[in-house]
Amino acid sequence: MNPDLAEQLAEYDRAVALSRETYKGMTSDERHARSFAGGQLTEHAPSNRTDPTCTGCDGAPWPCTTAQGAMKYVDPRWN
Repeated sequence: MNPDLAEQLAEYDRAVALSRETYKGMTSDERHARSFAGGQLTEHAPSNRTDPTCTGCDGAPWPCTTAQGAMKYVDPRWN
């Protein structure tokens, strides 16, 4: 597996986990943002782990721009 792909898949898995996470004091805006990004991540998931295509973009290469944006949107390291 390509090291870049392995890193992208790890970032995807982290983003999916974060989209489901809540914490005490989380605002409703952040909860909504994470939920929205989680939906996009689900819709634009990789088709497989060896040579993925985007499941939401009709076979386009993964990660698509929607998946990349959602991965950054949900991650507090980027916000």
